[in-house]
Amino acid sequence: MIKHCHIIIFCFLTLQYLNAQTVDSLSPPNVILIIVDDMGWKDVGYHGSEIKTPTMDRLAKEGVELDRFYVHPTCSPTRSSLMTGKAALRLGFVNPLGKNNVKGLPLSEKIMPQYFKDVGYQTHLVGKWHLGRYTKDYWPQNRGFDNFYGYLTGGIGHYDHVHGGGLDWQRNGEHLDEDGYSTHLLTKEAISIIKNKPSDQPLFLELCYAAPHLPNEAPEAAINEYASLADTNRRRHAAMVTEVDKGLQEIYAVLENQQLLENTIIWFTSDNGGLNASAVSQNMKDGIDRIAGILGTPIPIDFLEFFRDNIINGAADNAPLRRGKGSVYEGGVRVPAFIYAPKLLTAKKIESRLTVNDVLPTLAGVVGFDFSSSITDGTNQWDFISGKTDQVDQPDYITHAIDAEAYYKDNWKLIVPSEGSQELYQITVDPEETTDVIAKHPDVAAALFSKYDAFPRGEVVDDPMWKTFLDMDKFGGEEDRPPYAGIEGVNAGPLHPIYYIISLLLISIIGMIWWIRKRKSKKKQSKLKNK
Repeated sequence: MIKHCHIIIFCFLTLQYLNAQTVDSLSPPNVILIIVDDMGWKDVGYHGSEIKTPTMDRLAKEGVELDRFYVHPTCSPTRSSLMTGKAALRLGFVNPLGKNNVKGLPLSEKIMPQYFKDVGYQTHLVGKWHLGRYTKDYWPQNRGFDNFYGYLTGGIGHYDHVHGGGLDWQRNGEHLDEDGYSTHLLTKEAISIIKNKPSDQPLFLELCYAAPHLPNEAPEAAINEYASLADTNRRRHAAMVTEVDKGLQEIYAVLENQQLLENTIIWFTSDNGGLNASAVSQNMKDGIDRIAGILGTPIPIDFLEFFRDNIINGAADNAPLRRGKGSVYEGGVRVPAFIYAPKLLTAKKIESRLTVNDVLPTLAGVVGFDFSSSITDGTNQWDFISGKTDQVDQPDYITHAIDAEAYYKDNWKLIVPSEGSQELYQITVDPEETTDVIAKHPDVAAALFSKYDAFPRGEVVDDPMWKTFLDMDKFGGEEDRPPYAGIEGVNAGPLHPIYYIISLLLISIIGMIWWIRKRKSKKKQSKLKNK
């Protein structure tokens, strides 16, 4: 009798377990995208960095490490592809959007949060948007996000939350005068969202950290952890990365405590390669140094000081990859990335090329929303990532920087510079891009160039660069204009005095030329009369 009772109890518990598993398998997974800003290839511990990132290291090890994950050289282009599954060039994104850029992510595009909303998800954006500010139609809360907490522009002071002279910190169109370090505030908001998630509704959360983007700012205690590093900028940069890692650990703990971890997909990536001086040409460095030597530092012309700031203060490490943010070489476009989903994925490293274009179609595959009607430059990689197939589909990939473009096909990479000769690399065997093989494989280069040249390009959304130069997108500093929240159109401050001086100089030069020519003309007329 006792033996039969044991059997009955065992069968009952087994049925309960299987039933729970079946119900759980039918519940849609929560999805958390975590995007860090300007983090380099060697800014994580699992790539051999001196920076302490124990949470990232563990999640990459226990999840699926994406060893060859590609983005674009700068932020707005990457984010446009992330939201649509389309190449940035197809969408018209070539550079980061300035704060007063008239256009944004085309309103004709259906974007990621809208797809999630269609299948019943709660949608949140926490942190950076950078896909359009000029009119309210571009704002994230009007493009599928139920809630938006963060900033619209490209970068802020981590404590003052100022961008280009204006406070850029808000909740759903209402500006916030909120004290605190950006990483801590964004982590706190993400945790609040997770804790308050309705039990009957799955969650889509895009968490876009401001760090480790310039300015190099972090809590003093965090900086002191890296007192052994000689370079001040690297010390601060390291502290910024570690604070993000601590934020990830806090989020992980809350997911675990709320019993949400097992049914959550965490997809982590940097938006582009890390910022350092390696991506800047020597001619530009020399030119900025000469101007600084003449005018002093900080250079009183904002756009020149902006370049100087990026050159001298960028402290990311992309080794052993070549160059960094702003470049189509590997250091600018190949970034740390992983997917952690304990219920759905087993631990492994994927060394095949996956790209930012693949994120939306892949999530469509696992969540189950219809993405078939949209043109895409990526593909659903879920079966490959999850191990259901060992065959990877690798669509060609195209990317743009200010001085060059690159085209990837299979194991080849063609670089087409704006000036100079094309370059060809066998990128899987030469990831450091040390050996240009175009002379050995001119037929491959020609075939790739033909595909590159035929790629459809959308109407450019970026304003002319000179407009940005007149009112630079500085990160942090004094406020000289209203907060950005709720404001449409140009948000302008006073014109810098240097531009009045330059204008007066130009007028003086033009006046001098006019006076000299008029004087010469009078002399000539006088000579003719005397004859």
